[in-house]
Amino acid sequence: QDPGSKANFGAESLAASAAMTVLKRTCSADLSVRDAKIRKIMGCDQGGHMYECSRYVWWDKRAHAFSEPDRKFSSKRMAMLYLAKMNSASLEDFLKETGKQWADVCSDTGVYALSPNVPFDFDEFLELPDEVLEDYGKEVGNTLNVRKAPRGTIYRYQAVALATTEVQELCQILES
Repeated sequence: QDPGSKANFGAESLAASAAMTVLKRTCSADLSVRDAKIRKIMGCDQGGHMYECSRYVWWDKRAHAFSEPDRKFSSKRMAMLYLAKMNSASLEDFLKETGKQWADVCSDTGVYALSPNVPFDFDEFLELPDEVLEDYGKEVGNTLNVRKAPRGTIYRYQAVALATTEVQELCQILES
Protein backbone atom coordinates (compact mmCIF):
# COMPACT_ATOMS: atom_id res chain seq x y z
CA GLN A 1 0.00 0.00 0.00
CA ASP A 2 1.18 3.49 -0.80
CA PRO A 3 2.21 5.41 2.35
CA GLY A 4 0.62 8.52 0.83
CA SER A 5 -2.76 6.78 0.83
CA LYS A 6 -2.62 6.42 4.65
CA ALA A 7 -1.99 10.14 4.97
CA ASN A 8 -4.77 10.78 2.49
CA PHE A 9 -7.09 8.50 4.48
CA GLY A 10 -6.17 10.41 7.66
CA ALA A 11 -7.02 13.72 5.99
CA GLU A 12 -10.31 12.32 4.68
CA SER A 13 -11.13 10.99 8.14
CA LEU A 14 -10.38 14.38 9.69
CA ALA A 15 -12.57 16.13 7.11
CA ALA A 16 -15.39 13.65 7.70
CA SER A 17 -15.08 14.16 11.46
CA ALA A 18 -15.22 17.93 11.05
CA ALA A 19 -18.23 17.63 8.76
CA MET A 20 -20.00 15.42 11.36
CA THR A 21 -19.29 18.01 14.06
CA VAL A 22 -20.82 20.76 11.91
CA LEU A 23 -23.79 18.51 11.10
CA LYS A 24 -24.31 17.69 14.79
CA ARG A 25 -24.19 21.38 15.72
CA THR A 26 -26.63 22.21 12.92
CA CYS A 27 -28.99 19.41 13.96
CA SER A 28 -28.63 20.45 17.59
CA ALA A 29 -29.48 24.06 16.68
CA ASP A 30 -32.42 22.87 14.58
CA LEU A 31 -33.65 20.75 17.50
CA SER A 32 -33.38 23.60 19.98
CA VAL A 33 -35.31 25.92 17.63
CA ARG A 34 -37.90 23.18 17.16
CA ASP A 35 -38.08 22.55 20.92
CA ALA A 36 -38.56 26.28 21.54
CA LYS A 37 -41.43 26.34 19.04
CA ILE A 38 -43.03 23.31 20.66
CA ARG A 39 -42.84 25.01 24.08
CA LYS A 40 -44.52 28.10 22.60
CA ILE A 41 -47.23 25.96 21.02
CA MET A 42 -47.90 24.06 24.25
CA GLY A 43 -47.91 27.08 26.54
CA CYS A 44 -47.73 26.61 30.29
CA ASP A 45 -51.02 24.85 30.92
CA GLN A 46 -51.42 23.46 34.42
CA GLY A 47 -53.23 20.32 33.26
CA GLY A 48 -56.46 18.93 34.59
CA HIS A 49 -58.30 19.80 31.37
CA MET A 50 -58.41 18.87 27.75
CA TYR A 51 -59.67 21.33 25.18
CA GLU A 52 -62.31 20.05 22.82
CA CYS A 53 -62.86 21.89 19.55
CA SER A 54 -66.03 21.83 17.52
CA ARG A 55 -67.05 23.40 14.26
CA TYR A 56 -70.31 25.00 13.28
CA VAL A 57 -70.90 24.61 9.55
CA TRP A 58 -73.65 26.34 7.57
CA TRP A 59 -74.66 26.92 3.98
CA ASP A 60 -77.55 28.38 1.98
CA LYS A 61 -77.71 31.45 4.27
CA ARG A 62 -77.98 29.18 7.36
CA ALA A 63 -80.99 27.33 6.00
CA HIS A 64 -78.83 24.27 6.66
CA ALA A 65 -76.38 24.00 9.53
CA PHE A 66 -74.82 21.53 11.94
CA SER A 67 -72.23 21.39 14.69
CA GLU A 68 -69.76 18.56 14.97
CA PRO A 69 -66.83 17.64 17.16
CA ASP A 70 -63.41 18.36 15.74
CA ARG A 71 -60.02 17.95 17.42
CA LYS A 72 -58.99 17.66 21.06
CA PHE A 73 -55.90 19.28 22.55
CA SER A 74 -53.97 18.81 25.75
CA SER A 75 -53.37 22.54 26.30
CA LYS A 76 -55.50 25.66 25.97
CA ARG A 77 -52.83 27.41 23.89
CA MET A 78 -52.84 24.56 21.36
CA ALA A 79 -56.62 24.91 21.01
CA MET A 80 -56.37 28.70 20.66
CA LEU A 81 -53.71 28.46 17.97
CA TYR A 82 -55.83 25.92 16.10
CA LEU A 83 -58.92 28.15 16.35
CA ALA A 84 -57.00 31.19 15.15
CA LYS A 85 -55.65 29.24 12.17
CA MET A 86 -58.92 27.57 11.19
CA ASN A 87 -61.17 30.62 11.67
CA SER A 88 -58.70 32.74 9.71
CA ALA A 89 -58.74 30.14 6.91
CA SER A 90 -62.57 30.17 6.92
CA LEU A 91 -62.57 33.95 6.58
CA GLU A 92 -60.03 33.74 3.75
CA ASP A 93 -62.30 31.23 1.97
CA PHE A 94 -65.18 33.72 2.29
CA LEU A 95 -62.96 36.49 0.89
CA LYS A 96 -62.02 34.36 -2.12
CA GLU A 97 -65.68 33.53 -2.81
CA THR A 98 -66.73 37.18 -2.62
CA GLY A 99 -63.70 38.63 -4.41
CA LYS A 100 -62.92 40.89 -1.45
CA GLN A 101 -59.65 41.64 0.28
CA TRP A 102 -58.90 41.30 4.00
CA ALA A 103 -58.95 45.11 4.45
CA ASP A 104 -62.42 45.27 2.86
CA VAL A 105 -64.03 43.27 5.69
CA CYS A 106 -61.66 43.57 8.67
CA SER A 107 -60.77 46.66 10.66
CA ASP A 108 -58.42 47.27 13.56
CA THR A 109 -60.76 49.92 15.03
CA GLY A 110 -64.41 50.01 15.98
CA VAL A 111 -66.86 47.56 17.50
CA TYR A 112 -65.65 44.54 15.52
CA ALA A 113 -61.95 45.42 15.60
CA LEU A 114 -59.54 42.60 14.88
CA SER A 115 -56.09 42.58 16.44
CA PRO A 116 -53.77 41.72 14.90
CA ASN A 117 -55.65 42.67 11.76
CA VAL A 118 -53.96 40.13 9.49
CA PRO A 119 -54.51 36.55 8.31
CA PHE A 120 -53.00 33.84 10.52
CA ASP A 121 -49.22 33.56 10.25
CA PHE A 122 -47.66 30.73 12.26
CA ASP A 123 -44.40 32.40 13.28
CA GLU A 124 -46.05 35.75 14.10
CA PHE A 125 -48.96 34.24 16.03
CA LEU A 126 -46.69 31.93 18.01
CA GLU A 127 -45.34 35.06 19.72
CA LEU A 128 -48.76 36.44 20.73
CA PRO A 129 -49.83 36.35 24.37
CA ASP A 130 -52.72 34.00 25.21
CA GLU A 131 -55.28 36.80 25.70
CA VAL A 132 -54.61 38.31 22.27
CA LEU A 133 -54.61 34.89 20.63
CA GLU A 134 -57.91 33.95 22.25
CA ASP A 135 -59.58 37.23 21.24
CA TYR A 136 -58.28 36.93 17.67
CA GLY A 137 -59.63 33.38 17.27
CA LYS A 138 -63.10 34.42 18.42
CA GLU A 139 -63.23 37.71 16.52
CA VAL A 140 -61.91 36.43 13.20
CA GLY A 141 -64.60 33.73 13.34
CA ASN A 142 -67.25 36.28 14.30
CA THR A 143 -66.39 38.33 11.22
CA LEU A 144 -68.23 35.69 9.17
CA ASN A 145 -71.36 36.43 11.25
CA VAL A 146 -70.95 40.20 11.02
CA ARG A 147 -70.51 40.02 7.23
CA LYS A 148 -73.46 37.62 6.93
CA ALA A 149 -71.53 34.97 5.04
CA PRO A 150 -74.01 32.73 3.18
CA ARG A 151 -71.89 29.72 4.07
CA GLY A 152 -68.92 29.03 6.26
CA THR A 153 -67.39 27.28 9.24
CA ILE A 154 -66.64 28.70 12.67
CA TYR A 155 -64.48 26.83 15.14
CA ARG A 156 -64.87 27.00 18.92
CA TYR A 157 -63.37 25.22 21.91
CA GLN A 158 -64.34 24.37 25.43
CA ALA A 159 -62.39 23.09 28.41
CA VAL A 160 -63.34 19.63 29.59
CA ALA A 161 -62.26 18.66 33.10
CA LEU A 162 -60.24 15.49 33.30
CA ALA A 163 -61.90 14.13 36.41
CA THR A 164 -59.97 10.93 36.72
CA THR A 165 -59.96 8.40 39.52
CA GLU A 166 -56.77 8.43 41.57
CA VAL A 167 -54.97 5.15 42.24
CA GLN A 168 -55.77 5.26 45.98
CA GLU A 169 -59.48 5.56 45.27
CA LEU A 170 -59.30 2.68 42.80
CA CYS A 171 -57.53 0.54 45.40
CA GLN A 172 -60.34 1.20 47.88
CA ILE A 173 -62.91 0.20 45.28
CA LEU A 174 -61.03 -2.94 44.30
CA GLU A 175 -60.39 -4.02 47.89
CA SER A 176 -63.98 -3.59 49.07
